[in-house]
Amino acid sequence: MMFIQWFVEVVAIWLMSEGCARCYGQVIDPSLFRNVLDDVANNALGVNEIQNYFNSLTYTDTPVDGPSLATEISSSLSSKFNGPIQALGKLKSAVERDISSFQSVTGLDECCQATGNVYNERFRSTVNTNDACITISENSPSTIRYPTQSIVEVMKENYRDNPELKWQYLGTEDGILLNYPSFKFSACRDYDPRFRPFYVSSATPVQKDVVVVIDKSGSMSALHNNQPLIQIAKQAAITVLQTLNPNDRFSVVAFSSGSEVLGAGIRDCISSYELSEATPLNIKFIEERINKVSVSGMTNYESALDTAFKFFESSAKNISGEFRAERVIMFLTDGEKTAGGDPLSLIANRNGNIGNEVVILTYGLGASLPEAAQTMLAQMANQAKSNSSKGEIQRGIFEHIEDPSKLRSSMASYYNKFSKDNTQQEATFTVPYYDLFGLGLLTSLCLPVYKPDTSLFGVVCSDLTMSNLVSDITYFRQGENSYSFIIDGRGRTLMHPLLPLPSQASDDPIYVDIQHLERQSAAMEVIMSMKSGISGSKKFVSTRTISRGDIYYEGIETRAVESTYSWTPVPKSNFSLCIVVASGDVQSTIDALQPKTDTFFYHRMDLADSLHSSCNHFNRYATSDKSAVMITAGGFINPSLYLETEETDHETEKYTNFITGKTGQNPGFKPSIINSVTASYKAEEIWRNNPEAGKMVIWRYIGTTDGVMRMYPAVQLPKNYDHTRRPWYERSIANKGKLVLSAPYEDQWGSGFLITLSTAITEPGSSKRTFAITGTDFTITYLYNTLITKYEKCDSGEYECFLIDDSGFVILHRDFVETTTKRPNLENVHLTFKEPAIADDLVNNNIMAKAHCIDFENIKEQYSYRVTTASSGRDRFSSYAKYEIRPVQDTNVFIIIQQKLYIPGKTICCQTYGISPNARACRTSRCDCLCYKTANFNFCRNEYVLLNDAGPTCSPRTPTLETKSISEVDKIKGLSRCFVTNCGQQTTKSGCHGISGCSWCSKDRNLRSLPSPYCTRQESCYFGIESLSQCPSGICEATTPSPDEEESDNKSNIIGAVVGCVVAVAVIVGVGVFIYKKRHTPHSCSSRTAANTSNMPTNTTFSRDNPAFDTQPSVTYNNQLNAGNGAFYDNRPPQVQPSAPNQQMSSQHVAPPTYDESQKHPPYMYP
Repeated sequence: MMFIQWFVEVVAIWLMSEGCARCYGQVIDPSLFRNVLDDVANNALGVNEIQNYFNSLTYTDTPVDGPSLATEISSSLSSKFNGPIQALGKLKSAVERDISSFQSVTGLDECCQATGNVYNERFRSTVNTNDACITISENSPSTIRYPTQSIVEVMKENYRDNPELKWQYLGTEDGILLNYPSFKFSACRDYDPRFRPFYVSSATPVQKDVVVVIDKSGSMSALHNNQPLIQIAKQAAITVLQTLNPNDRFSVVAFSSGSEVLGAGIRDCISSYELSEATPLNIKFIEERINKVSVSGMTNYESALDTAFKFFESSAKNISGEFRAERVIMFLTDGEKTAGGDPLSLIANRNGNIGNEVVILTYGLGASLPEAAQTMLAQMANQAKSNSSKGEIQRGIFEHIEDPSKLRSSMASYYNKFSKDNTQQEATFTVPYYDLFGLGLLTSLCLPVYKPDTSLFGVVCSDLTMSNLVSDITYFRQGENSYSFIIDGRGRTLMHPLLPLPSQASDDPIYVDIQHLERQSAAMEVIMSMKSGISGSKKFVSTRTISRGDIYYEGIETRAVESTYSWTPVPKSNFSLCIVVASGDVQSTIDALQPKTDTFFYHRMDLADSLHSSCNHFNRYATSDKSAVMITAGGFINPSLYLETEETDHETEKYTNFITGKTGQNPGFKPSIINSVTASYKAEEIWRNNPEAGKMVIWRYIGTTDGVMRMYPAVQLPKNYDHTRRPWYERSIANKGKLVLSAPYEDQWGSGFLITLSTAITEPGSSKRTFAITGTDFTITYLYNTLITKYEKCDSGEYECFLIDDSGFVILHRDFVETTTKRPNLENVHLTFKEPAIADDLVNNNIMAKAHCIDFENIKEQYSYRVTTASSGRDRFSSYAKYEIRPVQDTNVFIIIQQKLYIPGKTICCQTYGISPNARACRTSRCDCLCYKTANFNFCRNEYVLLNDAGPTCSPRTPTLETKSISEVDKIKGLSRCFVTNCGQQTTKSGCHGISGCSWCSKDRNLRSLPSPYCTRQESCYFGIESLSQCPSGICEATTPSPDEEESDNKSNIIGAVVGCVVAVAVIVGVGVFIYKKRHTPHSCSSRTAANTSNMPTNTTFSRDNPAFDTQPSVTYNNQLNAGNGAFYDNRPPQVQPSAPNQQMSSQHVAPPTYDESQKHPPYMYP
């Protein structure tokens, strides 16, 4: 056997060095495959016919007027505040009017005992809109006075009159919360509204720099009610942090014999004594550090204060022109100092050096606190040795907490020191935060409530979704290269095309400064003006980021565009918006078309009448009589109202009557929608008139730029579906003018692994502005069958042929069709994994190169690949990989042909499959898997350090479709198929593969070849394996083999050795014949050097582009109120983790976070 191996290797080496010396030259003609794609595009999808129809229409072009749009949208945004502000004012007036009428008893249920809750689409939760509920803090006084029923009635009235309002609530100084609507909350006594950010920021609307100093000396191990004092101190410190909002800054110091800065050594900025912005990410990080503090050592006041003052000395009080009014040290100890020098002298010197601007609040813990310690702590708060000539001394407060159980409430009430009576009369907006119920990002609109004596009584708030507030920005669609964004007064970006939709937030946001998204130097003038609340206009060249599909797999590309920026403040807020218009950009609309009765069949088939014939299309309840039309959120004047309102048959009837011309009453569509629906009907006519194409392709669809989605056969789509944000659509926008193929994805409804072909439908003329994207899905087997039919060499045994896209993903490969495993790896298979030798050669010759972009949402630089060649491609048969690569003209596809004879591998690129690129850290290898590096981010300042080599900004990830389940199992029972395929009548493999839903069954359930292969439905012979069924869940299992079958397998092993000897002899003879042929054949030869491409064990895979249709997961309703409204938002359950790394190291990459990737990047289940 060793001789045989030596002989084969020698012959192979000879073939590479001598036998192929005269073989070079183009082996494959890519135009033949282009003809295949043209056939699918024009005969199955009707692209040319659709394009010709749109060329025949007339259009009106209107220049995009940035200044006018800025004024118009600013006014629209401001008007959205009117209702909520008036509602909040009514609630404030009702409370102040009824304060004297509050009673010591109440008929309101406590939230933990709330009843009558039902699911409400407006709140994405189970609530009772007929009532409110209350919580009572364990720290509330013994004598409590409860809100009146008339206040609840005002909340109900506000709810009825303002559809955009969400939660409404009142928090009082007694620790009572009144919440509307009523909601089940299990921890009533643990909740205290006074310690929540909404309350503190409204009661004392000043920015704060806070350093919390806690004693961790040995004495803190003493017990109180069986709980160590250090644990009580930790809880108090965490509560203080939870009162802060992102406008505040903080740090935490623990001390004993010396002092420790929590987080130092992990984050460089903290090690440099920089205060951290109180973002949710930073607070979570420090909370983790607090919980790890342990006790030991003596008590050194001086060391603790020395460290605390370093933060105020290193962190400027004036940040970006913003004056921070209050700076405070909160100092906690349980005993007198036993080490170090005089703390009073240190306070006098260090605070004097910075103008005596720091207030010191001291807390002595325990009934046994020595008198000397109490005296010292009082003198520290009073700053007894400080010199007023260096600045007015800010006298603090000393509190002796004899009962340690009261420490939390005492420390968390620190803000009362800065409260001003009856001074805040204007509503304030909280910084946006994540709503765990599924409403995305919320902001709370709040007002303080005062007693008749002008002292603070409490705070009233109502919550608004950011998706509603900024919908005019989110769905801004004017021209092809224009966009808009909105920021707050600190420069935080509230909405920008490069950020995820507010409704799609999956965790507390990482607040992105607008200067990271608008990086041109000329943009700084715009940004500073916007932050100052000034209007203006300026023209300069800026960058456009275009998504190439899924950012984690395909990345982005950028283009420089001359643009005019027009900006203006939004009245009644601290927001400012900007309209960015590309020079020469116009808004193009189809001139009025005559509506037709049959142009519109709304996709809500569950609400439709039965005037259509139903059928089963790959386990979907469908009809082939019509195409289904969906008007996505972007097609509505008020997108958020559409998304938050349950559709009824009455609503869909109004849609139909308007679109078909039966009535002139517009149910809320944008003006262009009626013409887009009418124009896109041409596609349906083409598709219905070509029923034979239904045997070849699975779905056909067209999506317009203004929000019309048409699907054939007709099926129901999720309500939050938006085709303009799906990878197939974005991929075609980035490749306008080309036929675009996707890599394979698994259709979760049973039609197997599919490939999408899509292309842009453009308006006539030189501008070629995109009107729509149209696409179709077909099976891998169909495409592979056409490939080997067109190229005989690919099926000759001498060559291997496969397709890749311009990101390096394998679209088609023999292993995808002739699989040797029951669950092959087909989705997101990259060339670096499948064919590493070729990948390595492409990289080394700059044919395939890495590209990267910064994902600001996750603090990562994502790396993907780009494949580019000359128009004729490259002949690389002279390389060790033995291949040539040819681009298919006007597509995103490359054909690679490689010689088959295998030479033991030289290269290992990517060795693992199925790990999402945003969960795989990059190596140093040039030929690496798709991966990420940790972005250079200053956590303390919440800003990116963008060096000269920093990548462009990534586009946002594809939105998830988190709708309630579309259950159709019962509906499809007994229904015939939409298209008759007659798989059993196909007698050839090629004929079988040419029909969607058919499978050429060639193996039994033990993967042994069948003596007589046959064609049948995929449901009974998935991947060509008998008894292997296809199931919607994507987990298919073969039938367990019988004992007799297992025995026969064992017997076959005995025969193996004998067969092996025969094969060895055959190999020698075969190689000899092969050499003879090579010497007498003028065309190229065969020698494959790619590394072993057999399937490796797979982890979970995540489809980049799945227009398939899957049963949507049912919504899980979190019945904990702390997961929802602003009153509760950051009292989070511990399992909610940020998706970004929570550490910063100057020279190392942070390990990826642990999370369920299926929650971040589920397979795309719709086009």
